[in-house]
Amino acid sequence: MPQGLVLVAEPAQEAALTDQFGRRVSYLRISVTEHCNFRCSYCSPEEGTPFFVRKDHLQAEEYDRLIRIFSGLGVRHIRFTGGEPLLHPQILSFVGFARRHGVGKISISTNGVLLGRRADALKQMGVNNLNVSLDSLDPEVFARVTRGGDVRRVLEGIDAAIRAKIPRIKLNVVLLRQDNGDSLPALLEYAIQRGVDIRFIEAMPLGEAGADARETQFLSAAEAQQVIERHFGPLQPVVRPADNGPARLYQLPAVRSQVGFITPISSDFCATCNRVRLTATGRLVYCLGQDGGLELLPLLRGAASDGQIAEAIIQGIWRDKPEHHHFVNDPNRSARVFMMRLGG
Repeated sequence: MPQGLVLVAEPAQEAALTDQFGRRVSYLRISVTEHCNFRCSYCSPEEGTPFFVRKDHLQAEEYDRLIRIFSGLGVRHIRFTGGEPLLHPQILSFVGFARRHGVGKISISTNGVLLGRRADALKQMGVNNLNVSLDSLDPEVFARVTRGGDVRRVLEGIDAAIRAKIPRIKLNVVLLRQDNGDSLPALLEYAIQRGVDIRFIEAMPLGEAGADARETQFLSAAEAQQVIERHFGPLQPVVRPADNGPARLYQLPAVRSQVGFITPISSDFCATCNRVRLTATGRLVYCLGQDGGLELLPLLRGAASDGQIAEAIIQGIWRDKPEHHHFVNDPNRSARVFMMRLGG
């Protein structure tokens, strides 16, 4: 239990997830596993990820309980992440928990490898937003970035998600100057042809892999936008929905697909952050760029009531969610954060 935390019988108020900077938290990203079937160069060490002790991971009933508590506190958007969330055998149950507890926006972030055989079931269970990582269409480049991934399987998975009619599909592209800096127009053209959205994301210095990518391959969103506009013409700004994440959104005339740029390095979006993260080991993390957080597993497996856990969450977010990350002014601080544990 965090030092100085006093548990009371019931939460002080409902929908009370606000921090001391006036930001209201309505979006929870839940990691269901720390394992992945890729080892992307900006995310995972080349030798792979360490072994994680499964008994220290949240169990299905604990995910169910926490989703119920967070929903009662005003969370209206849950994104299931990993590692690779589609590796978890109970991922469909987790989606069902969110739907049963009244969460309106249910998202999944995936590398797409297993999407071909899961897309229909995800749609039926209630997934209405899907993010698929796609850093290159070139098989050789893709295999190099992911350290062995097969882009054909990912593209097949995207097509399966489109056929399943998952309402909102987005492609996530991490900007890597050497690996995809000259192929951004091709990625946008691919998205336009399929009527899906696309997000271009600046590389973040999380863990050794992320720090190396930030040092050697950084490409700013502003540069990426210039490359795209040279091919497609001016992008028109789009008003961003309040719960739609940090992307600055644009659109081309007569094109359905939206283009987004996520700028954690060149222009942070901390002032409007409405997100917290739950790791697979039950740690509530307040900021992607810092390793501080609240351990919920001891409360879940102890004698704490739902009300007491809710109050711990309320207090933790109010007291400890930082005003901003430290990617730029203190890179060593964020470099200690292991992306596979946080879920992106």
